[in-house]
Amino acid sequence: MNNKERLEKLEFMQHFFVKSFVVSFILLILSTIACMFMHDFQVMYVQKYFNMNADDLSKVIVLLLGLWKILIVQFTLVPALVVLCIRKCRKCNCGCN
Repeated sequence: MNNKERLEKLEFMQHFFVKSFVVSFILLILSTIACMFMHDFQVMYVQKYFNMNADDLSKVIVLLLGLWKILIVQFTLVPALVVLCIRKCRKCNCGCN
């Protein structure tokens, strides 16, 4: 595989991870908005079936949305930045690769 093919493959990977990040982040924002507008329904449902109060439910929702955000950053944004750094290093021909 020559250098041009490697650069094209790295560019494809970077675009994939950036698009994945954007889609995942949009879904996170939509889920957050849905949780805000449906909070009363969620509380009613959880109190009926799981015997949990509203304060604990709010903490669980914030925890899950926070974990989701961390996973989005870890598995989409970080790889996109790493591939960007690799692409820049490949283009400079400094001999470090």
